[in-house]
Amino acid sequence: MEDEDFDFLFDDPNFELDDTLDHVDDERDDCAADLSDDEDVERHEPIHLTNVRFAKAKLAGINIFDKVRKVLSCMKEEGLPLPLFLDALSWGDADCIKDRTCSYARTSLMVSDELPGILERWHMPPRTSSGAKPAGARQPLEEFALKVVCNRIDRGIKLSAPIFLSPPEELNEEHLTSFDFDSFKVEVKTYNPFLWEILRHAAYSPLQESRNKHKDPDMVVLNIVSQIQYTRSHRRGRVPKLWAVYLKACGLSARAFDALHALGLVMSHKWTANSFGVLSDRAMAEVRRLVHESPWNINHDNVDFPLRVFSQRLHNQTHFISGCAATVWILPERAALSLQANRLFQIHRALNCDKMFDYADVLYGNATVDARMEEQDSYFVLRLILDSPDFKDYPGHGAAAFNPPLPVHKLPTGPEEAVTGFILHTVPYEEASYEGTIRCMLEWFRQLLLNTEDEQKRTALQRIIAWLGDQLTVDRLRGLWKYRHEDYNSYDRMDWMIPVFGWFHLVMALANSLHKQYLSTSANVGSLRQAFDVLKWKGLISQATKGPFWHNLDEAINHISEAHFRACWLVTANVESLADLKTQTPTQLRDMSRKIIREHASREALVHLDRLPEAQRDHTKRQWTMWNADVLPYLQLRNAIKVGDIGRMQDLLPTLLFRFAGGGNPKYAGEILELLQGLNREWTPEIKSYITEFCWVMSRTGAENTCLPFDLGQEENIADIKVNYRSMGPGATMDYINKISPAIPTLRKVQRHMEKQFKTVARGAHHGTPDKEADVAMLTEHYVKSKLHIHCNGREVTQKSADVINLGAENLERLDTMENWFRLRSHKRSTLEDWDAGPANDALPIEPLLS
Repeated sequence: MEDEDFDFLFDDPNFELDDTLDHVDDERDDCAADLSDDEDVERHEPIHLTNVRFAKAKLAGINIFDKVRKVLSCMKEEGLPLPLFLDALSWGDADCIKDRTCSYARTSLMVSDELPGILERWHMPPRTSSGAKPAGARQPLEEFALKVVCNRIDRGIKLSAPIFLSPPEELNEEHLTSFDFDSFKVEVKTYNPFLWEILRHAAYSPLQESRNKHKDPDMVVLNIVSQIQYTRSHRRGRVPKLWAVYLKACGLSARAFDALHALGLVMSHKWTANSFGVLSDRAMAEVRRLVHESPWNINHDNVDFPLRVFSQRLHNQTHFISGCAATVWILPERAALSLQANRLFQIHRALNCDKMFDYADVLYGNATVDARMEEQDSYFVLRLILDSPDFKDYPGHGAAAFNPPLPVHKLPTGPEEAVTGFILHTVPYEEASYEGTIRCMLEWFRQLLLNTEDEQKRTALQRIIAWLGDQLTVDRLRGLWKYRHEDYNSYDRMDWMIPVFGWFHLVMALANSLHKQYLSTSANVGSLRQAFDVLKWKGLISQATKGPFWHNLDEAINHISEAHFRACWLVTANVESLADLKTQTPTQLRDMSRKIIREHASREALVHLDRLPEAQRDHTKRQWTMWNADVLPYLQLRNAIKVGDIGRMQDLLPTLLFRFAGGGNPKYAGEILELLQGLNREWTPEIKSYITEFCWVMSRTGAENTCLPFDLGQEENIADIKVNYRSMGPGATMDYINKISPAIPTLRKVQRHMEKQFKTVARGAHHGTPDKEADVAMLTEHYVKSKLHIHCNGREVTQKSADVINLGAENLERLDTMENWFRLRSHKRSTLEDWDAGPANDALPIEPLLS
């Protein structure tokens, strides 16, 4: 190799992001220095070696001492001491170099089997008979060996240097997440085996090699070689770049960064901070490209956090920031709408928006849907015992009777179904008001470069954008959509937008509704509060929107409902424990699960109990039968979201409507009504399919059972913005958060990639879940002893829970309820397409408000 072969790698003055203050070693990189001085090594056995071995065989058994003395006497007579003889023979004399006899003798020595032993004895001669140990040639040999080793190491470093080079264009998600340490170790070892063997020997003794089963020194050696390469030239930063991005993403402080940079493990802190900006810019460039090439929707939500200062001044005060964060979700290619979708949708909505959907099926039920839901409920109750510890050794687990019901409409799986999220720059605007919402929307369009007049027309006439969010966000979007119904063109009227509420926030509202209905008192056996007391769960009495309240409540609902259903199994089968049920056949167990639903967890069972004479009524059993019936939709909805069965989610809409209408949650009742109006009246089949399949739940990987609501994905992004990737200290400004927000998905992937590389993916990725069996078993025993699910004539309940489902149905059956909702949401929308006139309301202009 020659230097010129690699000059093109180093001529670019912008090869690194670092300025001269970060790296003053702007010397010419020596990775391609001339390495042609070494002679080629002979790979066949020379004749000299054969002859020496033959001579050695002939001398076997002969006293060689006399021959040595004769040779030394001859040399003495010639006046040629041994050192001068060896020096002349070993290429020290021009005539000796040319002479064939000398050349033959010299080669015989160089290739002989005896040479290593000769050198070893020169280095450490054996003791003499008198006990004194000769000094030998230890010092000159060690100095020579050091020189040889240094030359070999230098050669290897220069040969392997190109694979450590990392040009600026490689600072992107693809390169950062495709780097494989195992493959790179093999590559480095191939280029530099000598240095690798020395470092590995230093790091790992032969005793460790035979004894240790877990420790692997190769990663240590690789990073030492990387440090050596980076010390020679900061251009060889392939590994330090990856470590720098990873450790900064993990929250390593600037001071610790400086220490690691001094060791050559990572790039400088300034380079890393700049790299986050580069990653953000490249992520924004990618999403701007994709919104023109792929189907997408958008989700935004508020992000609030305190900004604390260390020194207070008039211009530097601790204050609370209310910002807004948005995520663009790039959908699978099959989500693409037709070119006519926008115009057909506007026509269809104009023709059908003046009439309310037929809600008879909602109020009075649909036999097909009811049968599907009952089958799903019975299978859910069946799985509770099949998954219990008592049934681990049940022989019939694979029976056909245990097959799950067919999904109603399950989303397809596979890598092509994965949804990719791009976080936009976080902005310091609140979205709780209409003014704040419109400013945020205009800002997202500006960031996506969709704010030009041509793009506005394209959005108005060709695009359909589903805008996702929690109930407050959707309420503000729908309010703007109604408020601007008489503006001059489709863009100003927001005819291109379809607000879609997030199912994660609906699930939380549903859990809070159950909490409100069944909290009751500690004296009421079976109530939530009594279970909290028995199991010593804290912080679940008062509802909260922040912190782990919903997570804890969700676990509590699952455990308490499982205990209730286990008690129902014991009562229905008339057995002492679940283990006694193992004598039943799979068909018998399946039939029994259906019986449990009909008698202990259905509206039918409640009607039967209500029709009994007053003296025979059991209000306690009725209350916990109602609990079973009310909790099943919650459990089914959680499962349907996880597996991506949007058909089951749609089947649950009437039940959700009744609960929200009767449980004091009119806002979500209104959201369900808006959804039903769209599904049954105002949306074309294409739009209906698009909203249900691509705006409710998603999977980031496309794998089975990995679906989550879009708004939960947005909440996770907000957690990353507020906590996981937020810089702490004086640098934690809104400007910094705005800068790095688009880079967060890349940083998250780099973290997951490094965790997989070092087998640390399980540490900190998910919190551990303690075994629930003891808690559920205790509650089950408590409910069985209290006979909650055994009929007792005339039994009262300490505190009755309202039947919110019946209350909701009664509210909706009142004609004025539905008419009032429909009257308030109905506005005759303009159909003008005047692009020369300004916006209808000057207070809310369409042109961008921000530079």
